[in-house]
Amino acid sequence: MDRFGDEGGTMTDPKTTTVAEASLPDADPALEPSPEEINAWAERERARRQAWLDGPSEQEREDYAAHLRQRRLAEAFDEGEAMLQERMRQGLRYSREAQLATEGAISLFFRWSQHMFGELVKAGREWEEETNLPRIPRRVRMDDDKS
Repeated sequence: MDRFGDEGGTMTDPKTTTVAEASLPDADPALEPSPEEINAWAERERARRQAWLDGPSEQEREDYAAHLRQRRLAEAFDEGEAMLQERMRQGLRYSREAQLATEGAISLFFRWSQHMFGELVKAGREWEEETNLPRIPRRVRMDDDKS
C-alpha cells in the first residue's frame, strides 16, 4: 500500500476501478436492449436517413411554400406599416413647418408694410417734387368779364 491507502496502480491502469464503478452493481441484462430492439432501431434509422436523402415530399414542399408566402407577406406588411408611419410623421412635421413659414412670412410682411408704408409715402412725395414741372403762375380772374 502507498501512503494514501491505495493498493497501487494509476488512473489509466485497467485493473484500477473508480469509486463510481465500484458503487454500481453489476450490469443487469434486463436493462440492455434486446437484439430485436436494436434491429428495429437500426431499421428506423435507415428509413429516416433515406427519407432525408430523398428530400421533402410534394405535400411538405407545398406546405413550406405556403409558409414562405405568408412570412414574406407579413414582413412586407410590417415594412409597409413602418414606412406608412414614417411618412405620416414626416407629413405632420412638414405641414407644421409650412404653417410656421407662412405665419412668419405674414408677420414679416405686416411689420415691413407698417414700417415701409411711411417710407413709401415719403419717397412718393419726394419723387413728385423732383419730377413736377415748375408751375407757371396764371392769373385767375375773379369776375366773369368779357372784354
